[in-house]
Amino acid sequence: MKKIYLRRIGTIAVVIAAVFPLGARAQVKLQLINEYPATSITADADLRFAQEVEKESGQAMLIETRQDKDNPYKGDEQVKAISLGKTQMGTLFGGVLGNDNSLFLLSSLPFAAKDFAQAKALYDCAKPALVRSAEKLDAHLLYVTPWPPSGIWSVEPLKNEADIKALKIRTYDATSQSVFERLGAQSVQLPYSALAEKLQKNEVNAVLTSGDGGAGRKLWNHLPNFTAVSYSIPLSYTIINMDTWRGLDGTQQTILTNAAEKVSAASWASVEQRIQANYARMRENKMTLNITPPESIMTALKKAGQEETTQWLKENHIPENEAGCVVKR
Repeated sequence: MKKIYLRRIGTIAVVIAAVFPLGARAQVKLQLINEYPATSITADADLRFAQEVEKESGQAMLIETRQDKDNPYKGDEQVKAISLGKTQMGTLFGGVLGNDNSLFLLSSLPFAAKDFAQAKALYDCAKPALVRSAEKLDAHLLYVTPWPPSGIWSVEPLKNEADIKALKIRTYDATSQSVFERLGAQSVQLPYSALAEKLQKNEVNAVLTSGDGGAGRKLWNHLPNFTAVSYSIPLSYTIINMDTWRGLDGTQQTILTNAAEKVSAASWASVEQRIQANYARMRENKMTLNITPPESIMTALKKAGQEETTQWLKENHIPENEAGCVVKR
């Protein structure tokens, strides 16, 4: 407990020193990490957030975005880095946060939302519970960024359920890992930072991700087929260390909150447009796109998805008739 107390005092001291060094008002500098490349929808949102904060604060607040290889923390390390105050802010994929609190997996439950309107409604409904979940990680939730629907990138085209069973697929959270295991596939949950080596060694022959995420990593170099199963519309969450947040004054908090609301609204409004842009990039790189997957594949995925969703609801003590609107945790 003593070490934790000292750590928090240290974090607060850093923020106070940044804001009021030697009794004078000074420029506030905050670091925002993201595991995805700058071309991804989440990294793009972070850059716009930083620009909005700088503009609204008159350059009194600056946000340094550290993305992809410039981010020193990978996978689950990112959660700890923010909780412990090693870095101030982070945009983390729901699957990463879900390893600490499974409520963050709500948006990525299989086929929970058929379109972005439903995905937005689900998030809005669950937001109070998600805010409390972030607080348990010693963090404050600023905004979310939706991803385009998840599909399957693969070495071979997927024509039937047997092809699913032949997959050695990278999945992005515990739920998706279990769904593909139910179908007989070899499934491994991996952060993006660990994917390249697995692909090069042929230890993975498929990846569950959006066209956006895959295009950002140029997965077409290894996986020339994409099957648009629209498995889910997952979210990335942008959080700030709670001690850092509390160390800011009301005006500074308002600037961050207003910028967060603007950026999140813009992301929800523009995400659908990215789907076709991603498809265009994929075709330019000689990929084969299956926009209407075989019925046998969709039937198998939805059945396994429903089974896994039922299990998730039980583990989280949520009645099935309340799954669309989680307001208690």
